[in-house]
Amino acid sequence: MDSSEYHWLELSIAANPDDKRWVIPRVEARHRRILDVGCGAGQTLRGCNLDDGVFAVGLDTDESAIALGKQLTKSIHFVLGEGATLPFADGCFDLVICRVALPYMHVARALSEMSRVSVVGGDLWLVLHPFDMTVKELGANIARLQLKAGLYRTWVLVNGLALHALGRQWRWPSQSRGYETWQTNKGMTRALRAAGFERIQFTRASHFVITATKSPSQISD
Repeated sequence: MDSSEYHWLELSIAANPDDKRWVIPRVEARHRRILDVGCGAGQTLRGCNLDDGVFAVGLDTDESAIALGKQLTKSIHFVLGEGATLPFADGCFDLVICRVALPYMHVARALSEMSRVSVVGGDLWLVLHPFDMTVKELGANIARLQLKAGLYRTWVLVNGLALHALGRQWRWPSQSRGYETWQTNKGMTRALRAAGFERIQFTRASHFVITATKSPSQISD
């Protein structure tokens, strides 16, 4: 599947609540300024059915996704950028969301940036990668004799363990791969608290979802 096909698939999933892959954050009336980190073509923000008065921003590193998003809607402001260095001033957003993009980033740096651009009391919504997802992918690589893919997935397995146990992670030698990890309640609780979030809640029904709120007593780096 190429990049264009992937983005159209994600858009179709976000538009169909009956799809088992569908997962959308709860947007409340007080969420007037929303940032989606790793927005793709804006599928999650579009799936939220936002009011006209909401200022929605989508950020992604994929130029083709940003270009497609701009073609499809004028209600989302698309920005090319990285989650670890958000190009926004402090305290800009009431809600920051990140659907399955954080697992490819340096978690501590990205969460610190998400906290920085959030207002005090602002909300955070994350969809992450559980341990069993990585194990299943590794098993599929082995069954298909995909040696290079299996080697990479083994590294992701180790990187996720380091994040869980030590709060550490490393970049794959190829820059395009980033810092991919799987996440746990323990590891994410530690990282979120260090970034200045509280009221951390986990759900693991069809997806691994975390919600949190920026604390008034934020810990800064």
